[in-house]
Amino acid sequence: MNTLYSHYFIFCLIALALLMFASCEPTEETGEDNTIYLSTVFEYVYGPGQHAAQAKPADTQYIIGNPAKHSGWLYLGGFGGYVVAGFSANIPNNEGPDFEVFALPGAGPEPAVVYVMRDDNGDGLPNETWYELKGSEFDNSKRNYSVTYYKPAVDTANITWIDSNRQTGELKAGFGNPYSSSWWWPETKENTITFHGTRLPDAYENTQVGDASNWTVPEGRFEWGYAENSSGEDYYDYKDYMRFSNRLDIGNAVDGSGEPIHIDHIRFIKIQSAVLQQAGWLNEISPEIRGAGGLK
Repeated sequence: MNTLYSHYFIFCLIALALLMFASCEPTEETGEDNTIYLSTVFEYVYGPGQHAAQAKPADTQYIIGNPAKHSGWLYLGGFGGYVVAGFSANIPNNEGPDFEVFALPGAGPEPAVVYVMRDDNGDGLPNETWYELKGSEFDNSKRNYSVTYYKPAVDTANITWIDSNRQTGELKAGFGNPYSSSWWWPETKENTITFHGTRLPDAYENTQVGDASNWTVPEGRFEWGYAENSSGEDYYDYKDYMRFSNRLDIGNAVDGSGEPIHIDHIRFIKIQSAVLQQAGWLNEISPEIRGAGGLK
């Protein structure tokens, strides 16, 4: 084969490869793969935690559309922090998992509970009934739980809290910072904030090795049903497109009494940080979310 034809042949191979890559790459909202992504954020509140200074309301843009199209994420913070968002169309309840929640991969799981809602009145607003999606730790969780955090009066103090069981505690900063006062989200203007939701069991246990703390997730904990759960059997890892996700089933919805309820479709989701724990040098357990999309 002469040089001219050889170069032409190589060019055609490259062009074909690029065309195939482009056809496989996920696209925006309802693009070539017909995926239904989140299209609107209705509410975002960061729970007190170590990333309070980095958590910006504008970062809600990073959970809209295809996560392969951006490199950002949304901090949810410690227990209670949440985001409410809507899909661009209804997600039907089919056999098996129906949608996936994309998250930021980390060294271990930082589980968030997912709630779902229909839009029966058709007004496009999440103003009806939330249903929790049951996960593997459902029987070990505390439902109808709440925590109230108190803003420190001075910078040289910690954030304190009291829960619905009258248990109290304080957030203690790690990484050399002696106080957690900087963990109060600047967007929270009041001196207290209360979060209601389901509290999951602690994610980590400490196995002391000499003077060193060794925080690990017990085997079999958080097996399925939560967002940002890299320990789950429902966890999928698409490194090429930064699409680390947990796949969730609308069929696992439960009502306010914890009883199963059938929902034929959903339009809105609420993703909420659900572990109230500080695991030593790991600090508080706080998820980072990158969007959600329907599954075929």
